[in-house]
Amino acid sequence: MSKEYVQTYICPTCNKRASGRGHMCHPFEGATPFECEFCEKTVDNPRHVCSSMLDKIEYICKNCGRLAVYDSNLCQPQPIDTD
Repeated sequence: MSKEYVQTYICPTCNKRASGRGHMCHPFEGATPFECEFCEKTVDNPRHVCSSMLDKIEYICKNCGRLAVYDSNLCQPQPIDTD
């Protein structure tokens, strides 16, 4: 069983620890390019959203209004109501 280390840093917007590409409001500049896990394309935009990702978006940031699949991509994530 191998463990992969994910680099972390402090988000300048919320002062919380962020990992990987960071929070959508202030993405980590050194995290691009990367391969999107949804469309499998190599992209240079840390705020990349593809059509494959749209149906999986579950969170909205109470701070900036950005949408994300994972709560860890947002400073103040809140689940999107599906009712």
